[in-house]
Amino acid sequence: MYTAARTCYSADTPSSIHRRREVNDKLVKSVIKMGHHSVLEHINITFAIDNISRACSHQLVRHRIASYSQQSQRYVNFKKGFGYVIPPTIGVNKELEQEYIDMMDNLSGFYKYMVDVYDMPAEDARYLIPNACCTNITMTVNARELIEMCKLRLCDTAQWEIRTMFESIKACVSSNRHLRFLSEYLSPKCEWIKYCPEGKKSCGKIATLKDGE
Repeated sequence: MYTAARTCYSADTPSSIHRRREVNDKLVKSVIKMGHHSVLEHINITFAIDNISRACSHQLVRHRIASYSQQSQRYVNFKKGFGYVIPPTIGVNKELEQEYIDMMDNLSGFYKYMVDVYDMPAEDARYLIPNACCTNITMTVNARELIEMCKLRLCDTAQWEIRTMFESIKACVSSNRHLRFLSEYLSPKCEWIKYCPEGKKSCGKIATLKDGE
């Protein structure tokens, strides 16, 4: 990324800049502050994402400038049962939670019944599997797009599961010595633009713009 940034402002060739192995943090921060975020596209980060729900993964893959390799319900057989996510709004009610668990067990049992008794292929038996079912994804994304993802998904109005996932992603970036400088840019959109763009859906932390402002 530093090589890319210096290329824009130097008479030297990119190869000679890179060979010097120097990094000027001040220049990098200055370029980012000026909004020249294309240099961030030279950083690619790969995340191993375990046990999120299909409901969450459907939201994640809407971010198009990233690469995803997701566990296949067509080729992976769930005869031994499938993991699932219990939303907090269900988990706080023990009676409802137990009914939810019983329903998941019934679905899992019927999946096994179709596969074992009727020799149903996994690609057809999967039609029974709910959005709560856990899935695994390997995601590779450049730093610029990761910032854009966080602007949306770290917002308090984002759905709780994907917000929690991106909080974990930010924690991973913060703990990596090569990437921790990025963590200060992984924040909701309101912290970038200094007002809430959500209108009536605002969480109230930051003021929204009134008509005409």
